[in-house]
Amino acid sequence: MSAEVETMFSALETPWHQLGTVTDGVLTANDALVTAGLDWKVELKDMFYENQSILEDYSIKIVPDKYAVVRDSDNSCLGTVGSKYTPLQNRDAFTFMDNIVDSGEAKYETAGSLFNGKNIWILMNLENVEGISQVDGDDIKPYMLLSNSHDGSSALKVTMTPIRVVCNNTLRMALKGANQQISVRHTSGIANQVDYARQSLGLVVDYYSSFQEQVERMINQEVSDGKFYDILENLFPRPSDEEMKKPRVSANYKNKIATIQANYVQETHVDTAWGVFNAFNSYELWDKKVRGNALERQASNFIHDNQTISNRVKSLLEV
Repeated sequence: MSAEVETMFSALETPWHQLGTVTDGVLTANDALVTAGLDWKVELKDMFYENQSILEDYSIKIVPDKYAVVRDSDNSCLGTVGSKYTPLQNRDAFTFMDNIVDSGEAKYETAGSLFNGKNIWILMNLENVEGISQVDGDDIKPYMLLSNSHDGSSALKVTMTPIRVVCNNTLRMALKGANQQISVRHTSGIANQVDYARQSLGLVVDYYSSFQEQVERMINQEVSDGKFYDILENLFPRPSDEEMKKPRVSANYKNKIATIQANYVQETHVDTAWGVFNAFNSYELWDKKVRGNALERQASNFIHDNQTISNRVKSLLEV
């Protein structure tokens, strides 16, 4: 399925990939669980293999210390894990989130299943948390993101992020950009980690205050046109004269440069580090060309390597 989304819900807004159920507002944990299509469980089942040799009769033998993670809704195998692995059910993941913030209120804005159930995510809106405010002129919303795997590929992670997660690509963006994150392994003690999570994420307000301070520093940091074009040239060097003779190469390069320039001059905070960052970030999210279904827009190809364009811009701006 498009954007690797199996099932999901999104409050108020239709995601760019046009998948899932759109609700009139944020949901409680139970409603989010059902609406996102996450109302299923997983269980560990023994694994077996066929054994037949010249010296032995045909038999079925158990695989020691290995188990299949099987989903009850369709009996599909989501992965194989070791004997120390303890599944965390989707319902328990929502409870985990509610317990961290001591709330049973409607706060969940998106949630869903990726890669046929191998991964799930839950996004909680924290706008009502005391001490969190908006940055001057820019709509930056605070979220708490839980991501979990049912195939043994990763630990449960809880992350503070200003990125609204609606698919696997934005999930990776949020995890890569996370400054405040906890990770909990799938062991028998996972249900007792709420206090640890509260302590680790007790800096929610501090995290967003720090994020806001960083944005405000970027807003106050003046950037000359020369600096902007130096960054543009650094990230997107002009092809050689020989390459520019090729119509496709020339057109792609000129369109890319023109798009980023247009983003920049239209910025509210033009001539600042924040304006430069947003010009490139907008290109990376929405304008960058990708292959595949046009409905996935440009964010669907969000870079697989560890250095996104936006992070490289921040590095070049020295912020």
